[in-house]
Amino acid sequence: MGRRTVMNKLSFRSQFILALTATLLLSIICTAIVWAGSLYLLSDDSFLRPANYYEKKINDIVPFVDQHGDELLSPEFRDELEQIIPLEGLDYQVYDLSGQFIYGSQPAEPLEDIIRKLNTSGEENGRFVRYVPVMNSTHELTGVFVLKYYLNLVSSNQPKRAVVVLFIIGNMSAPFLFILLFTMVFARKIGKRLEPPIARLINGAGRIQKNDLDFAFSEAGGSKELAQLTSAFEEMRGALQASLTAQWQMDQERRDMAAAVAHDLRTPLTIIQGHVDNLLDAKDKQPERLDKYLQTIRKNTDRAVRLLDDMHLVSEIDQPGFTLQVSTHDFAAFCREKAEEYRLNCAAKHIAFRPHINIADGHNGRINADIHRLEQITDNLTANSIRFTPEGGQIIWDIKIGPEKAVLETADSGPGFTKADLVHMFEKFYQGDRSRSTTKGHAGLGLYIVKTLAEKHGGTVAAGNRPQGGAYVNVTLPLTPKPVFTDRGEGKISDCPPQPFQRTDLKAPQP
Repeated sequence: MGRRTVMNKLSFRSQFILALTATLLLSIICTAIVWAGSLYLLSDDSFLRPANYYEKKINDIVPFVDQHGDELLSPEFRDELEQIIPLEGLDYQVYDLSGQFIYGSQPAEPLEDIIRKLNTSGEENGRFVRYVPVMNSTHELTGVFVLKYYLNLVSSNQPKRAVVVLFIIGNMSAPFLFILLFTMVFARKIGKRLEPPIARLINGAGRIQKNDLDFAFSEAGGSKELAQLTSAFEEMRGALQASLTAQWQMDQERRDMAAAVAHDLRTPLTIIQGHVDNLLDAKDKQPERLDKYLQTIRKNTDRAVRLLDDMHLVSEIDQPGFTLQVSTHDFAAFCREKAEEYRLNCAAKHIAFRPHINIADGHNGRINADIHRLEQITDNLTANSIRFTPEGGQIIWDIKIGPEKAVLETADSGPGFTKADLVHMFEKFYQGDRSRSTTKGHAGLGLYIVKTLAEKHGGTVAAGNRPQGGAYVNVTLPLTPKPVFTDRGEGKISDCPPQPFQRTDLKAPQP
């Protein structure tokens, strides 16, 4: 297992070099073993005769020739001579001193300069030739005895010619056969290592082609390049999944927005249409009745406008190019002015509004922010609290401005958040349990707007239930916003010169 892990971390080039080196080394070792075995077999004459087998036989024939001398020149001596000559591999000829052929295993051939060739060896048509002098009893030269033989393994083993041929071919081809064998072995090993990850990559590519991205490329192994390729595929798959998920989410949000607009505008428009029809059909247009109808029409028109404003704001802040217009503002003065505005709106609902503005010692209460977006944050938080706080309840507005951050906490004495609210409250179009709200006609975008704008400023949002009852939403903002990446894109900041705060009246929810 450890060796496989090491091989998987090597590059394909390194694996190829290792496999090639191992193939050559093993082929050399195995070839050396085969050749050593062949040499051992050749040293044992019982298996194959050596190539110089007949040359060695000459050492037995020459003494015989010397012993019998000119008896060899008699044709009657032929039978006795051939008993010691292995005719299957040796040819002989007997000539007298004049060069006349007497007898032999081969036909007569012209023999020139016979005296000069005595006691020498030569080569003739690929065969070795030995010239042996024939002497009489008085040691006078009387003739020449010629021996002809091949000096090779095949000729030395005529009865086993096929075996010899296979033996030679086998030894000559042994290196190539071993190279082929080990090449196939190592190629198979590399193939078994590379095939599974490649198959997984092909399968994954097919799933991606079908928009099936709900999987992950496991660690490929096989080679360093395949691991890198798998990692690149996984990054591509993750990016595609994120992109497609975002696209599907945007499509779903468009459908949700269209459904929300259709649903939430239907009620006020239906009421307006009904009152207008009644006014048109009424024969006696009493002033009191007319004023009541117009007030209802106005309230429902405002309700529809608020819904459309929220839709437009969400569409604006969700744009990738959304930019904060940051400038320096007196945040304490902003909070005091908004507190007065919210006090009036709460009083109309018989709700007590209790603001607490605390500034750290030595701090001037100024922050760098997009004050218009901060107003949208506070307006939505307060409107949300008013919506869920019953008459006679209270809303606590706690503002703390420190040396590094500002904290805005809005708490109420309403019914608080349910478990489902705590999970989904910051999602777009989430409206929770409508029966808990004292007012109708909101699209579930208020807390989503708060969270998005806070994050664009580099801040955070937290929410929960108070121990004494009711809910709270806490917004923490840096005194100087920093662009951050969120699931809705990066909050871009554009610096602007200091500007005075211009108050925008909060439209409280209508009953």
